[in-house]
Amino acid sequence: MELIIKPVDVWLFRDGRPFSAGEDHDAATIFPPTPFTLQGAIRTKVLVDKGVDFTQFKSLDLDVGYGDNFGKLRLIGPMLARKRQDKWERLIPVPVELMEVRVEDDMKRIEERFILLKPKTDLSFKTNLPERLQLLWAEVKSELLSKLKDLNWRLEEAKGWLPESEWARYLQGEAPKQVVNNDSLFALESRFGIAIDRSKRITQTQMLYRATFVRLRYGVALWAKVEGVNLQSKEGFLRFGGEGRSAIYEAVEPLPSFTSYMPKLEKQSGVVRFKVVLISPAWFSGGWQPKDGDWSKIFGAPVRLIAAAIPRAQKFGGFDMARNEPKPIRNFVSAGSVYFFEANELPKLDENFAFTETPDEVRQQNNGKNAWANIGFGKVLIGRW
Repeated sequence: MELIIKPVDVWLFRDGRPFSAGEDHDAATIFPPTPFTLQGAIRTKVLVDKGVDFTQFKSLDLDVGYGDNFGKLRLIGPMLARKRQDKWERLIPVPVELMEVRVEDDMKRIEERFILLKPKTDLSFKTNLPERLQLLWAEVKSELLSKLKDLNWRLEEAKGWLPESEWARYLQGEAPKQVVNNDSLFALESRFGIAIDRSKRITQTQMLYRATFVRLRYGVALWAKVEGVNLQSKEGFLRFGGEGRSAIYEAVEPLPSFTSYMPKLEKQSGVVRFKVVLISPAWFSGGWQPKDGDWSKIFGAPVRLIAAAIPRAQKFGGFDMARNEPKPIRNFVSAGSVYFFEANELPKLDENFAFTETPDEVRQQNNGKNAWANIGFGKVLIGRW
């Protein structure tokens, strides 16, 4: 079942850092929320539909699990979506390889101003990159350079969101023509609060804090896919995010699969070149890659990493309700990261392909399965470079 999730008011999605009024004054937020948020919301909804008493819920549920066991849950999302001409369109964070030509005079707009970074082999200088990795390079075409003549311009990392209407063009190895900015999709609102002494029903001194909330624009929502469990109704309410904020969900017609956008990848000079674009965060035992750089663990076949465009890691943690303690904070590779590979033969890249690992202690609770992939981490688009 594919869902559209809309806020009743505003949402709060905390990052992985512990926060207590009086210890820290600023509660940061992340958006879109992580798959952990969706997993918790769907688990809670299923248990409520079953009539479970949460004060007595201390054992494994076969459908949604318990603690770090996720049962039969199979999730994708949440992803940002907008409605255009009565159809929902998903958006992904702009891939890190995408650069934008910015002209100092804002009145002058340059068409086809986006440029893709690509691995560069014939460098006239040495780099300190790890062995065998190539530098990513931006080549500005002569036609564009002629348009920029006598203008004060610079090349910057593109910011915003890549709409689904641009995915096919981008994955063919061409720069997109459109990027959607944050302001047209959502706004961040800072609100102040103060801790309450519930026994006396008064405010506590020196307990002022600030939290950042997300307000979606009209026609904007989150998209998610839920499998493995059945929701009792095709529409209803969810507890979604921090402070017990509410959301409304409704089932929608399925959108195209991610693999439907993958171009045909053919051999060039005896090798297949492809790029993996993360559309949800991923965790790896070696930080930004598998331990010892062994990518065959991910692809099930030999591949060679040629280059990578990776921003600063995101830190996710949370609270373990089963153990009544904070979860360990781990570094995740951000959505929008791009990995460039080549292989003698194209590995199997179907809907079940997962570009992530799962920590051993979580695997042990899920019969050795790649459990974080099952709840939405490591989802990708595949393209050519």
